[in-house]
Amino acid sequence: MARVLVAAGLAATALSALPGAASAKPISSILFVNPLPQYPAWRLIGDCLAAKAKELGIPETEAGPTDGTLNTTQMFTQIQQGIANNAGAIITFPASDGFVPILQQAKAADIMVGTLYGAAGTEAASDVNVGANFTTVGEIFAASIAEREGPQNVGLMIQGPSGPGKAFLDGFTAAAEKSGNVKVIAVVSTNDDASKALDQANALLTAHPEINVIASHMGSATQGAVSAIKQRDLVGKVVMVANGAAGGGKEGLTDGTVHRLMMQDLCNAGGQVVDGLVRQSKGEGVPKQVDVGVRMFGAEGIEDYIAKGWQ
Repeated sequence: MARVLVAAGLAATALSALPGAASAKPISSILFVNPLPQYPAWRLIGDCLAAKAKELGIPETEAGPTDGTLNTTQMFTQIQQGIANNAGAIITFPASDGFVPILQQAKAADIMVGTLYGAAGTEAASDVNVGANFTTVGEIFAASIAEREGPQNVGLMIQGPSGPGKAFLDGFTAAAEKSGNVKVIAVVSTNDDASKALDQANALLTAHPEINVIASHMGSATQGAVSAIKQRDLVGKVVMVANGAAGGGKEGLTDGTVHRLMMQDLCNAGGQVVDGLVRQSKGEGVPKQVDVGVRMFGAEGIEDYIAKGWQ
């Protein structure tokens, strides 16, 4: 039995029927614009999304940035191509407010829109949004850090000033102010680019040597933050609170560089966004917002959850 150290109040929401849903045409095809198709967590989501589409008999294709970064310009181009090709549904991660107009354009063209981890207003452009509420995730991170003894001086690494990054920052900051021992010292952004994480972690630790916790809602930040802690010989003095087992998160729990890591039911998220859109296309009422399981883990018990598709 897994020992769960901090549990979120984000139990998976069943896609139960709700009254009053309008009917729509069947979904002819799905385009998934994957923000980081080479990153393990998003690769898992993409694979599970494709499996669900195949199970339901819907042709599915995947596009996404090919340079290993969250290239929103390329994502916009691929969404526009999906609109031009009259896709039945487009699914993506709305990484910033800039996604709202183009997703609204898709809906105006009678294309269904599903979003994964839309936050801070971006989810308004979708028919179904699946994923953790990042404001709540920020609160969960702060609560986990507050369990540590003494002052917790935190450097936050976020995606950017809007979307999930803003939602996470708002939730974390509000919870930190109420904690009594957690203080946000500085905030840096990486645009979810793993290649920038080491430099940004070093920048935090150089400018603010009082920092004893680095926290991020992005799995892409873990490897860089952990490397900075090790390179500066700060193991045991500075810890990372991370998102996901990949990128050194699981190993960090063992070597002392990671205090806690958040894991989510990512495979289920990929399946639920497809299922939600299909049920809407049949005129069934479904929740617009579907949260997936979110938990904070220590070193014990995570293997069982990884085997179930959590990351």
